[in-house]
Amino acid sequence: MTLYLNTYAATVKPDPYILMSEWADEKFQLAEYSAEKGSYRLDRTPFMREILEELSPQSPTQDIVLMKPTQLAGTTGSLILICFGIDTGIGDMLMMMPTDAMAKRFSKKRLAKTIAIMPELQSKIGPAKSRDSANTILDKVFSGGSITLSGSNSGASYRSDTYRVVIGDDLDGFDLDIGGEGDPGELLDARTGAINNSKIYKNSTPTLKDTSLIYREYKSSSQGKFNVPCPECGELQYLLWGGVDADFGIKFERNDDGEIIDIYYQCEHCTYQIYEHKKPWMIERGEYVHKYPNRKKRGFHYNALYTPLGWKNTWARLAEKFLIANKELKAGRTEKMVTFTNTMMSEPWEGPGEQPSWELLAARVEPYEEKTIPADAGLVILVCSIDTHDTRLDVLVRAFNKDEESWLVYHTKIHGDPNSPEVWDAADQIVNAGYETEDSEVLKIISVHVDSAGHRTQSVYNYCRVRAPKIVAIKGAVKEAAPIVGRPTMQDVTFGGQTIKGGCQLWPIGTHQAKILIYSRLDLPGRGAGVYHWPDGTTDEYFKEVTGEKLKLKYVNGRPVYQWTPEPGRANHALDLEVYAYAAAIRAGINRPGFWDSVEKAAKSQPKPKRDVDQAKTGGFIPAGAGKDWFK
Repeated sequence: MTLYLNTYAATVKPDPYILMSEWADEKFQLAEYSAEKGSYRLDRTPFMREILEELSPQSPTQDIVLMKPTQLAGTTGSLILICFGIDTGIGDMLMMMPTDAMAKRFSKKRLAKTIAIMPELQSKIGPAKSRDSANTILDKVFSGGSITLSGSNSGASYRSDTYRVVIGDDLDGFDLDIGGEGDPGELLDARTGAINNSKIYKNSTPTLKDTSLIYREYKSSSQGKFNVPCPECGELQYLLWGGVDADFGIKFERNDDGEIIDIYYQCEHCTYQIYEHKKPWMIERGEYVHKYPNRKKRGFHYNALYTPLGWKNTWARLAEKFLIANKELKAGRTEKMVTFTNTMMSEPWEGPGEQPSWELLAARVEPYEEKTIPADAGLVILVCSIDTHDTRLDVLVRAFNKDEESWLVYHTKIHGDPNSPEVWDAADQIVNAGYETEDSEVLKIISVHVDSAGHRTQSVYNYCRVRAPKIVAIKGAVKEAAPIVGRPTMQDVTFGGQTIKGGCQLWPIGTHQAKILIYSRLDLPGRGAGVYHWPDGTTDEYFKEVTGEKLKLKYVNGRPVYQWTPEPGRANHALDLEVYAYAAAIRAGINRPGFWDSVEKAAKSQPKPKRDVDQAKTGGFIPAGAGKDWFK
């Protein structure tokens, strides 16, 4: 009986009566991977206290969710949970990361280094040996349990065993449909089986709102936000970025060089200016305010504004990141603002490419004539795009200034088979014509892109070969991340298969990125960087076509992918033309350093072209002998 009781006491024991937050303050050590090596200090990141307490065995909470910025304690929470489990013999644990490679890297770079500086853990886990299955990179057995690390990219990882503690780290990096078996969040929940005192800890930086797993988990939780008191009025508030027009949030001033010289947080209750040196006092007294306090799933949320003093992401550094991202956003490039929103503000980004209303765009036509450039456009260049069909060419001419603000100059169709030389003769008349500004200056097109996809590829090559580099053949790139203008390839070869230098070039165009940028600009009002303008008389057909696609979420091999999809019953030819025209402007050099200086210098040094009588009779470019069936 004594042997039985001793064995029972050694194997069946109650959970340790200590909060994980207290254990972490007393025992946990941070290795050199951390911003602060040495003994863990919870007073540096007080927003982790309630999270660790809910993860403690004493708490009845089983499901804990953290939506967080990057590099701010979320994965450290996972590490504390694992080390606490090893030290107290809490049972079998599973930590899932997006891939096996990430799990191995975590084990080597963080877990192993932490165990190496905590002797009490070393004594409970044997030394790592390649032949010792009790302690490998991804599986470690200790007295009272085990820890298994795995990637999420295998459905088998979710089926094999039952665990008391399950961790889903960097949840938004998981496949959305694991091996066709369903939602990873639900699969993680299933890993605890029928264990009634289990813990499931999911943390991640959010990504796109439509697909973010952590955002979905957080929305179904208690939705706690870490509120801090104002040093002046004492009222609690969740720190938000705010904005220029907001009466709360981050405010800053810059000098003439654009450097930030003053920055503070404006209290939303009393408008007191809170400087960053008061942040430690605030976060030490902070607390989570839960929107739905009665929900069993506990959700937690904070952002990089709570970063401890002495760490990299100061308010000034965040403001610099925001300014860069905002400048890009105003120019129609969303990538940096998406990154700032996700990784710093820990907020999901609402998907790009919202479809503009063609009716609203059509209502914005301006009182300048087609085939002309408004006088207030300033210094511009002209580009042209040609979309090839079996029975016609679609043609567009657009003017761009140095801020990438642009004006539609001409949009037409040349009817006829592109295998016919007459059709390309008509295209030449448009491409080589002069186009007037409203103060009677005449400008020439400097860059032309001709679509080579479809059934008339060789005719396009023949046309472009002898007209390069002004006129080149293009083709849409396959990859979503492809740059708007890629590196060209030579298409002409000798009888022996060798590439002919100086032959026809084919330029790849990143249509996916270009469409995102153009859609973000079409709705921009007034004047300024990236704004699109259209002359009075632009047809409804054009506006329907330029908004003829929508960026829709689809799933490819379990991963969310945004794909451009034509709207039913709507053509998209004008959108293609605008994509090719913008790419032609990039190839010409509109965003290349020094380009506009050279354009201005050339404009001043060269005599202004005069409008001749023939151009006056034909609107500037329609050839005198053109058949009436060419242009319709």
